[in-house]
Amino acid sequence: MSWLIGARPYRAETGPTSAGGRYRLALRADGFKLYVAVLAALGATYTVLCIKAMATGALYGFADFHALWVSGVLAHDGQALVNYDDAALHAKQVAMGIDAHRINPFPYPPTLLLLLAPLGALPLPLAFWLFIGLTGASFVIAMAAGRWKDFRWPLMAVAAPATGIAIVAGQSGLLTGALMIGGFRLATSRPLLAGVLFGLLTFKPQLGVLIPVALLSAGLWRVAASAFLTTLVGVVVSGLLFGFDLWPAWWRQLRDYAGGYDVVVSLMPTVYANVLKTSAGPLAAAIEQGVVSVAVGYVVWRAFREGVTERAMALVFVGTFLATPHAFNYDMPMTSAAIAAYLIARYEMAQRLTLVETLAAASAYLTPFAILALHGAGGPWSWAPLAATFALIARRDAWPSARTR
Repeated sequence: MSWLIGARPYRAETGPTSAGGRYRLALRADGFKLYVAVLAALGATYTVLCIKAMATGALYGFADFHALWVSGVLAHDGQALVNYDDAALHAKQVAMGIDAHRINPFPYPPTLLLLLAPLGALPLPLAFWLFIGLTGASFVIAMAAGRWKDFRWPLMAVAAPATGIAIVAGQSGLLTGALMIGGFRLATSRPLLAGVLFGLLTFKPQLGVLIPVALLSAGLWRVAASAFLTTLVGVVVSGLLFGFDLWPAWWRQLRDYAGGYDVVVSLMPTVYANVLKTSAGPLAAAIEQGVVSVAVGYVVWRAFREGVTERAMALVFVGTFLATPHAFNYDMPMTSAAIAAYLIARYEMAQRLTLVETLAAASAYLTPFAILALHGAGGPWSWAPLAATFALIARRDAWPSARTR
């Protein structure tokens, strides 16, 4: 199994290890490799099954992408404003083959229509596979970051449940993961391009809550300026193409959407959604989310004071889902990068993987699938694996001191 981790020798004591008279369980070298092999096999199997389900038509209407495609058709045909009228949009969706019982609003800013309008000119199956193919390839490229000989990175990009979830959901998780990961990996070497990627990510602004914190802390002013200008260009271009009246319409629609998504909280790993699953109301959920967001933001700020390291990036990729109140399991491919970075760092430092680390990393890795499989069963649990993994990543002694390439 040594091929799975690499040729670097790895030494560890077998069985329980003691420190100060206390025993703790730790994976020895062969166990570590087998552990990663099992995680990769589970993720790869699920991803293959998801691709097969979509390719054979076992899932109706290409899932959420069907609704995104309808929005693209409307934008392509000069009816972009319909996307921000829920009743009119639903009627169009039903007329174009979406089940009448499905509710698919369009809470995205008009900049997303710049991507969807060209897809709306294509037949639905072709548009879906083009979207998944291009965003999937972008995600793999961002994960690999030029390290193609170190195949652990592209392997973890493909062999992760979050990748399969994004495909089977017909959603943008692979795209947002590529933009987030690519933006940070290019932040020091290609700051203007990194800013462009962050600017493009604003089509899902809730996933960028920690980006300003990271950029300001690390003093990446050119990245921040490029991101701002890219966002501004997107606003202007979308307004020129589709009409500037879309922006106030989007804002009005967003306020209505923000008060009505509690019916899908079972698919959300955020603190806010998990608190709503209890007897607490929206106010308590908002307060708890605010406290956690501030704490996560502080940890990220401190991490980026030391530079754009693998540790700092991993904290953003996981911390995003603790700091934002609104995210779904199909948004989580970027967490695969954090888990991969942590496991590779532990191996390269020749450190044992303790039982706590083993369970935390595995549970966070499997959380996107578990959220879908349980669909709300088991209570407010989905935040816990992410919080545990975030805490492990935050430890400085778990990482090499060298900065990221």
